Amino acid sequence: MLIGFLGTIPFATSSRSVRTFDEYQRSGAGRWSKHDLVNQKPVLEFLGPDTDKISFKMLLRADLGVNPANELERLRRLRDSGTVLPLMIGFKSIGQHFWVIDSLDYTVKHWTRFGQLYSVEVTVTLQEYVDGTVRMYG
Repeated sequence: MLIGFLGTIPFATSSRSVRTFDEYQRSGAGRWSKHDLVNQKPVLEFLGPDTDKISFKMLLRADLGVNPANELERLRRLRDSGTVLPLMIGFKSIGQHFWVIDSLDYTVKHWTRFGQLYSVEVTVTLQEYVDGTVRMYG
């Protein structure tokens, strides 16, 4: 069953593999400039919204039908190339813009006896990619 996708990476479950996420978080903030005044409190000026961030965890396990080393390398390539990605969950686009992988943090949970990755927990942090145009999705 397809849950969604990040670019070409599907979030899906089947009898042969599981590639999903959990601990989904989204955050956003405003951009403010602080103007210092002599003998007075500073004046704040609202500059506009900042880009949103999304983070989630993925558990990549060989016994769940994925190759953790290959999946991790795929995510690294997308991060290091600055690839702009759509994020879809439940066939609905998340946000009005695309996303880039801002950072990856991972913890190896288990190795095989041959030194291969068996289980890896990856925290993916996305940042909203705004190119000056607003995209409206269904």
